[in-house]
Amino acid sequence: MVAMLHAATAGVVVPAASRSRGVARRTPVSGGAPDANVKRHGARLGHGRTGLGPRHVCGGARGGDRVAAVNGAGGALEARRSCEPKRTRRVRADAAAADAGSSDSGIVKPKVSMGKLQLRIASGVTLAMAGLGAIIFGGWIWAIVMTLTATLSAREYFQMIDTMPSELPHPPPKWALDMSIVMCALFIPVVYLAGAKQGHITMAVLGAFATVGLRLIQVESEPHFSKFTSTLFGIIYCGALPAFWVKLRMLNFSAASTAIYQSLQSSRSAFVNSWPSALGGPEAWTTGLIVTVICVACIIASDVGAYAFGKTFGKHRLIAVSPNKTVEGALGGLTCTMATAYGLRWLLGWHAGPVQTLVLGAVIFIAAVAGDLMESVMKRNAGMKDSGDIIPGHGGFLDRFDSYMFTGIAAYFYVVTVMPHWFLGMTL
Repeated sequence: MVAMLHAATAGVVVPAASRSRGVARRTPVSGGAPDANVKRHGARLGHGRTGLGPRHVCGGARGGDRVAAVNGAGGALEARRSCEPKRTRRVRADAAAADAGSSDSGIVKPKVSMGKLQLRIASGVTLAMAGLGAIIFGGWIWAIVMTLTATLSAREYFQMIDTMPSELPHPPPKWALDMSIVMCALFIPVVYLAGAKQGHITMAVLGAFATVGLRLIQVESEPHFSKFTSTLFGIIYCGALPAFWVKLRMLNFSAASTAIYQSLQSSRSAFVNSWPSALGGPEAWTTGLIVTVICVACIIASDVGAYAFGKTFGKHRLIAVSPNKTVEGALGGLTCTMATAYGLRWLLGWHAGPVQTLVLGAVIFIAAVAGDLMESVMKRNAGMKDSGDIIPGHGGFLDRFDSYMFTGIAAYFYVVTVMPHWFLGMTL
């Protein structure tokens, strides 16, 4: 629910959704079109006839085998499509219609009604207030919120991989999906109780995957490799990655680094110095709290900036996976992200240098876009417009939290591994 702040801003500033909420352009056609294509190709091979015998196509038995293979492939694909849920088939049809109505540049501009916009605003503001409170208080409250985040994300992820008949023909069985969701739900509490060390996260991933994997080998008569890979990715994506938001919030200056910066304490901002003692006073603004606030604000700025610049100047599509993203929007989002990071550095009196802070903003932007595109790929493969409908007016939880998935771990390792070299040497 670091995505709560994102949800509020997305509702107010982004009436058309700053990211793609539809399925991008797909090469396969939907519904019964594959079978129609097969018949059409068969007719062309048979000089205007369909269902011809071996003598009419390419001559001999080989011609009959080719027609049977083509018709069989089309029938299998049609049968597989017909077994999909009605919602999946409907979204595929909507995607085809969106492709047909897109502009020559390939940029799709979704629309949202005024009633849905008001619903987005109401739910977004509610979630934002709860998310901001959890970030400020930290500790167990933040761990519980991130546990809920991991659980809802895992639920939607494993629902999506269960609806990918073409890309994932052998998904894990339902009991394995449920077990993986439970593992993701237990991931953060276990890591938090153990002290949120790096090794604890690694051991938690290995333990969770070993539990599900060994059970798959024991129960499944013919286990497929895709069942193991999709399960492992889900445990990392929905369990380990959210855990780094907990680690990021727990960051604090060590005794040595505090001594180094004792001479800089006077540079703290008036905002931090006036922080009420009931909320911990100025000492509450540790490195972890400052960086977490910067990360969330930068993700929001990235989304809003990309939408505003893309809406105003966007002409060149950025990537085919997400048709409404433009190069101009990406540049605008990067600019707004770096500006937000720099502004919060000044507001919160953070002791990082200007160059360090601007680079942090760029890292956050790249990680946010990567997370957004990753979920777009999953939704395309699943034939889904939204990952769910748990958030009124916004869709699924992953639809709001996708940009945060890779941001926590990216910001954590940047602050922990890159910035100390600047801290102990020269502050740029």
